[in-house]
Amino acid sequence: MIQEKSYLWSFPAEAGCTCLPDTGFTDPFRYIPDKLVKLAGQLVIDRLAQWASLPEGSPERHIESSFAEGKMLGVLVCRTGFLAAFSGTVKGPEGRVTASVDGFVPPIIDLTEDNGHFKRKEAVITQMNKAIDILSACPEFEDLKKELKEASEKRDAEIESLQNRIRFSKMQRDEIRSETADPGKLDELIRESQFQKAELKRCKDRWKSHISEIKDRINEFEDTINDLKARRSAKSDSLQKWIFENAIVNNGAGESSSIWEIFSREGLIPPGGTGDCAAPKLLNYAFFHGLEPLAMGEFWYGTSPDTAVRTHGHFYPSCTSKCGPLLGYMMKGLRSPVEPVMTYRHPLMSGVTQKSEATESSLPTTFGNLYEDESIIVVEKPSGMPSVPGLDGRISLQEILTSGMAGRNDSSPGTIHAVHRLDMDTSGVMVFAKSAEAAVNLRRQFEDHTVRKTYMAKVSADTVSQAGSSKTGKCAIDLPLSPDYDERPRQKVDFTQGKPAHTEYETIRTNEDGTSDILLYPYTGRTHQLRVHCAHHLGLGRPIVGDLLYGGHSVYECDSGNCMETNTKVLPGRLCLHALSITFLHPETGQELTFTSDRLSY
Repeated sequence: MIQEKSYLWSFPAEAGCTCLPDTGFTDPFRYIPDKLVKLAGQLVIDRLAQWASLPEGSPERHIESSFAEGKMLGVLVCRTGFLAAFSGTVKGPEGRVTASVDGFVPPIIDLTEDNGHFKRKEAVITQMNKAIDILSACPEFEDLKKELKEASEKRDAEIESLQNRIRFSKMQRDEIRSETADPGKLDELIRESQFQKAELKRCKDRWKSHISEIKDRINEFEDTINDLKARRSAKSDSLQKWIFENAIVNNGAGESSSIWEIFSREGLIPPGGTGDCAAPKLLNYAFFHGLEPLAMGEFWYGTSPDTAVRTHGHFYPSCTSKCGPLLGYMMKGLRSPVEPVMTYRHPLMSGVTQKSEATESSLPTTFGNLYEDESIIVVEKPSGMPSVPGLDGRISLQEILTSGMAGRNDSSPGTIHAVHRLDMDTSGVMVFAKSAEAAVNLRRQFEDHTVRKTYMAKVSADTVSQAGSSKTGKCAIDLPLSPDYDERPRQKVDFTQGKPAHTEYETIRTNEDGTSDILLYPYTGRTHQLRVHCAHHLGLGRPIVGDLLYGGHSVYECDSGNCMETNTKVLPGRLCLHALSITFLHPETGQELTFTSDRLSY
């Protein structure tokens, strides 16, 4: 399957009828994988399955075991075959870390070479780490810290005892002074007071000197440790810079540049691991060897992590923190798609950088008005339209409604207030406030979780639900969520710092293609809550169909289960998630209102 002395994989002859991609190169940050990309992914998985069946001790089995712990893989379809790559490094026989595996393209810069610059410098940093650990755990250092704690406690106790004696003696002296005017007796009381104050001062000075000596000895250790840490940090920063200055990448325009230069042009410093992902490895190898990239995809292999949404065999977008600027440069010169599926700027497209003024003729009219009075307006948001203004220049539903109100010849206010949001790709029922007072009331209802919402979704068919049951009889998912700050706008499951997120669901029907239509009842309103709860392996474990962010497409999506056959399924052009109904109290009358969508569009 793999050509000798080459990293180029061949497609089987049975796939000869499958047409090459011809719609422009993949947007790595938001894409529907091409059928040949899925086929390539399946062939890689099949090859790794063969490795897993080899005898124990074989190098290939060790590699597959390392992959199976959880690894992002990637494939790049070219005109003459396809390339495969993996992110980071793997462990081979005897635990040896390597970045080179037969059949997978080499790294942009190999940091695992013995006696290389990186290994030599890394060894120095490792020795400094050991020295820091030894000093930090030194028995003398530990004894000094213990001695300081004990001395501080004894000092505080002794000083407190003296202060209590002084207070008690003062009370006695005050009583004696009230009973006598004898000058001699009064002088004796004054001397007693002066002696006690002097004794307190001597105590404080004695302890101050003793504790200062201990702190000086502790500071000697800490100064040495901090100096080592500072020098280690400087060496680590220098080594990181060396990596990125020597990691030279090529692009589709025939240019080359270091990763450091690419990020510097945008005023950024490359995060650790930049260039180690599968996508830049694939493109760099293709450009260097004169191959024409046609389509690309990255998918997860192995065990799912407990944080990010990652399911075996599912495709996911490239990371933005590491690969955003890098792939933007590397894809220069490639043919851009005619109609990019991104809802933000495609790396190969100029895109909208500033919000244009909306005109009456340019305003979309594809939303439905369900209800309106002096306080609220309830509408159906279409998929692909932002709820509120964003940075991408797209006209939002809030702006459209505000523009419509401003053009009326009545006393209605000209500002529409958003009180909740739907994801841009989600359609369905939304309520807006027409006054600041109504907005405050409705927002409070959302904050108090008294608003009831029902969503309809179509979920994939390739995994089984792991969610539990709720008191209502519906299935329940409780997975706390927090932003993935390195990969915005993605959210992740976070059991330590995440905010509580509770969803209940029930299945309406199972379709002929194995997908299921379900109803979702979110009792909290976290960002991407339903999408993560459906896709995560600790939740439903079934991504919403059309969810490009959380793996709504897998390598196994083919009509007969054989990925070598042409996939004739009609993929949705949108996320299959629809806000079906909403129930809340009217901000003026207090009456409970329910509004239900009557035009499900997916």
